Amino acid sequence: DVEIIAGARLYDHNGIELWAKPDAIYSASAAVDLDNDGDLEILTSGTAYHHDGSVYFTVPGITGQGGLASHPQVADVDEDGLPEVLYAVNDGLWLLQHDGTVTWSSFRPTGEGSDWNRPVNIHDLDGDGMPEFGASAPSHYGVWEFDKSTVWSAPIGDPSGQAGGTAFDFLGAGVAQTVYADENLLHVFDDAGLELLSTPRKSGTVLEYPVVADIDNDGSAEILVVSNTLFGGNLPYTLTAIRDAEDRWIQGRRIWNQHTYHVTNVREDGTIPQHEPPHWESLNTFRTQAQIEGGGLCLPDPQG
Repeated sequence: DVEIIAGARLYDHNGIELWAKPDAIYSASAAVDLDNDGDLEILTSGTAYHHDGSVYFTVPGITGQGGLASHPQVADVDEDGLPEVLYAVNDGLWLLQHDGTVTWSSFRPTGEGSDWNRPVNIHDLDGDGMPEFGASAPSHYGVWEFDKSTVWSAPIGDPSGQAGGTAFDFLGAGVAQTVYADENLLHVFDDAGLELLSTPRKSGTVLEYPVVADIDNDGSAEILVVSNTLFGGNLPYTLTAIRDAEDRWIQGRRIWNQHTYHVTNVREDGTIPQHEPPHWESLNTFRTQAQIEGGGLCLPDPQG
């Protein structure tokens, strides 16, 4: 049976609370096998818990940031075969080893001193075989290497909230495009940070980000972005799906089931695997979609 994770609370499949821990507002959580024991740990705001609620590690520098949200992202960023955790918290970005050891902390790529607690995506964004991360601040969205060097940075407008982005290689050319939505526009950037597309949207940007999926099963991916009236006004729509008029965009999966989506956490038929394959051993991505090339079929993974 599956369990349900909501922030720092764990429920069984009937909704009965199994345990609850102190949590931050607007908190995200992620489930990943950090210690390679076959069971998933639960990453919350600066703390990793075993499935029984006991603490695996905690990082006071993250947990002590005023109860504000933090977002954990997981990938193998140094080719050691083990998962690392990239935390996005108010004072900047923190990179942890799988046991909670801090590699670097409070990294503020654009120099802005706070408001970094926004969803981050991880993907090989430049086709070099190593993952990069895409992150936003109030005035810029950019892509950085895990040695903290800048790949590119572009101006955006999100002083109000905590928006994030995603990435997808729409043309199957070996380099990914970045998709990001700020308060007023959806942006698509190429691998050098040049804007390929912008289209209007409206949002107070509270933790949301665009997603990519083949929603009409036509073998070509679409972009989905939401809008809301948090700042007032009227909207003719709340969800927009954007497609390529010539269906040149390659095929993606037909599902995106959760905020901390990383592909191996759900089969395409919507069932949850009993034993989740470590995503960092294959795709090594986080909050980005898997692509299917050469006319392949999107089929559910084998049961297990």
